[in-house]
Amino acid sequence: ATMLSMAAMKADPLDNARKAFNNCMIEVHNKAVGEKVSPSDFLKTAESACTTERTAYHSMMVKAERSYGSSQKDAEQFANEEVQMMIDGIVSSFNENAETGAKLTPEK
Repeated sequence: ATMLSMAAMKADPLDNARKAFNNCMIEVHNKAVGEKVSPSDFLKTAESACTTERTAYHSMMVKAERSYGSSQKDAEQFANEEVQMMIDGIVSSFNENAETGAKLTPEK
């Protein structure tokens, strides 16, 4: 039973979409660190990066929230907040890593 639940977790489309968006943002972060982009320029880049992955994750999040009984408005607001938290996390990491050149490791 444990193996079945682990297999089910691995195939979670919402988590896969989150991971795809996160890993795309990590690539953007790492490229910007390597190119020594300024924090203000990175903020602009991060806000508009990975639109395909961001849209897929946002859509799946809304769908999941709706399946839990949330209204469309609440589901979209929650999804917007989740996406923004991931962007803010990458921006925060960039601000810490810009000086040292440290890079993030993508999720497996």
